[in-house]
Amino acid sequence: MHVLYELLREMKDGSLAGKIYPVLRTTLSLTASQRIDRILGSKFLPLFLADNASSVRQFIHPISADLCDLASLKQAIRSSIPTHEPLTVIHSAGSVNLETTQEARDDVYAHNYNGTLNLLRALEGYAVRFIYIGTVFSSGVQRGRISDDYLNLPSHAYRNPYEESKAKVEIEVAHYCKEKDICFQILRPSIICGRVMDQPLYYTPKFDVFYGWLKFFWQLKKAELHSPLRLCIHQTATMNVVPVDFVAKTIVKAVHSYVGQLNIANPEAANTMEITKVALEHIGYENASFVDSVPQDLGRIEQFYYKTVGALFDSYINNDASIYDCTKLLSFMSPATMPPMREHIGGIVAFAKQFNFDDRKIDQAAYGSNGW
Repeated sequence: MHVLYELLREMKDGSLAGKIYPVLRTTLSLTASQRIDRILGSKFLPLFLADNASSVRQFIHPISADLCDLASLKQAIRSSIPTHEPLTVIHSAGSVNLETTQEARDDVYAHNYNGTLNLLRALEGYAVRFIYIGTVFSSGVQRGRISDDYLNLPSHAYRNPYEESKAKVEIEVAHYCKEKDICFQILRPSIICGRVMDQPLYYTPKFDVFYGWLKFFWQLKKAELHSPLRLCIHQTATMNVVPVDFVAKTIVKAVHSYVGQLNIANPEAANTMEITKVALEHIGYENASFVDSVPQDLGRIEQFYYKTVGALFDSYINNDASIYDCTKLLSFMSPATMPPMREHIGGIVAFAKQFNFDDRKIDQAAYGSNGW
């Protein structure tokens, strides 16, 4: 969605020409074309498009297809785009499922691995540039400074099938594109939060991942559960969060140049304990304290925490063994464009609280009481 906004901004300004062919699934209630109209009709549309939504619609030519169905995907693309038309492909679809169950593994391999390879195969015969949006966590469990070149990282372990699927498909993308003489880039964002650069601020269409962890404390606050909760967060742990609009701007800038592999991470990762304290203060949850290791005498709330969100997010919030090299990012994007995340945690939390950390409520706010 935010990449589309940035593409439309450039088309409106005349710095980018051509057509946009978003590949979208048809839902039970909305066609691909209706989904685009819905996005452009959102009450959270960036202000830079607010007066131009109807005029920029002409640049968008939706394609209804499912990445998991190669035959129909290939047919949909070929019936919509002439094969002689050169394409720049930005592939940012995928499932962010951090669980470790077999069901989660099946999910991420179907959508992240097979879906990406299906898209590449469906584009056979087109002259393309392929920009694949991965994740910094495809580096797996690493120590020290992590460069942009993940394709040559030594073997390593992964926290979950999500990371593994994203890493494996990067290798497949590189191999396929080299074999077919396709120019490719792999851009890897870190943890993504809502907008902090473009008004209206803090919008996000889904309260997942980063928000999923904070939502736990919000639910405790609402339930007025006052039992002490000792959070195991290392004093040196960092959390690397980047706003979605910065990520989108970086991706679209890559359309105009070649950066190869790129970490889209925050050059100054925030201290996890500091960020957590600020977030809990804005949530209004006062029963948390910090410890260096998981206590042995866990209370009921603590047991629930460490079996659920703690188990899911611990290796991310306690990331004190690695740092992402952002040298190339800072040469590609002006350092002045990276917002200081510490200043925005309060706004990010306040926005999520306003909608009860509920995807349905943000959907209703964006599109009306019936979700349209």
